[in-house]
Amino acid sequence: MINLIGNELKKIFKKKTIYILLIITIGYMILSNVMLRITNDSMYSYYYFMDGDIEYYENNLSDLDPNNESEFSMFLNSKVQVELIKLADDYGNNTWQAYIIFNRVIDYMNTILRYEYSDGITDEAYKEAKDNLNLAIEKFNTNDWRYFANEDLKEINSSLEEQYNFKKQAVSPSEEASIDRTISSLNIEKQVAEWRLEKNIDYGPSFLNTALNDYSSYSTALLDYANTDIDELDSDELSQYRSALENMNLSKYYIENSISLDSLSRNSFINLFSNYELFILIVVIVIAGSIVSEEFNKGTIKLLLVKPYNRFKILFSKFVVCLIILLLTIGIVYISQLLIGGIINGFDGLNTPAIVYNFDTNHVEEINIFVYVIILGICKLPMYILLLTLAFACSTIFANTALAVAVPFLGYIASSIINQFALLYKLDWIKYFVTPNWDLSYYLFGGLPLFKGLTAPFSILICVLYLAILLILSLVVFKKRDIKNI
Repeated sequence: MINLIGNELKKIFKKKTIYILLIITIGYMILSNVMLRITNDSMYSYYYFMDGDIEYYENNLSDLDPNNESEFSMFLNSKVQVELIKLADDYGNNTWQAYIIFNRVIDYMNTILRYEYSDGITDEAYKEAKDNLNLAIEKFNTNDWRYFANEDLKEINSSLEEQYNFKKQAVSPSEEASIDRTISSLNIEKQVAEWRLEKNIDYGPSFLNTALNDYSSYSTALLDYANTDIDELDSDELSQYRSALENMNLSKYYIENSISLDSLSRNSFINLFSNYELFILIVVIVIAGSIVSEEFNKGTIKLLLVKPYNRFKILFSKFVVCLIILLLTIGIVYISQLLIGGIINGFDGLNTPAIVYNFDTNHVEEINIFVYVIILGICKLPMYILLLTLAFACSTIFANTALAVAVPFLGYIASSIINQFALLYKLDWIKYFVTPNWDLSYYLFGGLPLFKGLTAPFSILICVLYLAILLILSLVVFKKRDIKNI
């Protein structure tokens, strides 16, 4: 058996095809890492205005008459945008100053310009807006973003005090519940403002600022489930709830521990299988889809069968070789991305662990990044092995390489369509099909399976059954195959 496996491996490694596929995979890997580095500057960009926006608004102004009541609102909006873009351009498009300009200064500018072009604003309101604008510019120039964070906190505390007073005067349970919801939402905003000051996170685009925004949005979304029985949610609602819960807890963890997961090499490595899964499958399916059929097509099967090995050993050795190629391909992709990503984008982030939310323990956990990627690979193995086995079975049964390669790829592409179709029409019987069961990563850390009622042991059992069926069919056909006329 060992000799058979060794001989098969020698034949595989003599093929130019496998090297061409690996070179293409590594070439794509290099290209994707280079492109990631080139586009890194826009990873956390907000783009408050685009090139050409000021020309667009200035053209609008030239066509609008501020003295025309029907055109005044559009004129004012265009004028405000022009002034804001000019001001923001002094500090840069992706700065904390630009954020404040387009989210706070916009109100001051609106009041000032409305005063200048209409009679609806009092002198006091105009003076206050002018003073606030000048103060804001002063803070911009001294890089004092903390002033605005403190102002946010003051406004939130004022709103909270107002809501608590409203609650004392509430006359019905529904009104009180509405006020409680507002209070909870304000407390989330307060927590964000306090974290911003405590952790020194300005308003500019960054990983931690994104985490603050995510914490706010996901925590607010969870308020909708405050009085809901989670066990009674349907699959879509439960998925949305768990997604909000997971992202809220992860964002909180990043903020509290000042963790910035913005290393390009780390992000590429941790998404190894989603980025390069297709290339792994191309290599193994091409090998598995040709390993038997080529023997028949070239007539070398006769030379193989005259050797002192029974057909079972011959077929089994070929299947084992396909599994070895699969593991080697995954290993090459694993090491290549580690080295290529590190060389192009740096190795600095690879010491940061993978951070996940465990639904079983309701805690955020840290896992060594190398171990985490290996765990993901193990969870993906059932899908890879089943597609490999399908190619191997087609190669054995039909002795047609093209068909043996095409069928698994069709199954891979159609799998997501089949799953979505079954979810849409609630086809519970689909859980006995292989596609909802062959990706075990759904079960990691208490995750939800694709279909309600599925469990990891059940999915493993289904995968084993399909694997056994394909292998038994292959063996039966191979044993009965007449080779006299080949």
